[in-house]
Amino acid sequence: MRFLNILNIERIIKYILLGLIVLLAVRYIPENKLPNKELIMIGATSSIAFGILDMASPSVTIENKKDQDD
Repeated sequence: MRFLNILNIERIIKYILLGLIVLLAVRYIPENKLPNKELIMIGATSSIAFGILDMASPSVTIENKKDQDD
């Protein structure tokens, strides 16, 4: 049970960091500055959207298998 709590905390931190990165990009890249309220809404929306996509889509792993006959 403790392992699951650690994984959930790691996911939450990942979503918050992504939201902060988007927030900083929207804040400093455009020439026309947006109000802080809009910046926070964009950052929160990106975090929520990433969280939903991360939970809804399965993890995809690619494995390279060499032929055993060689």
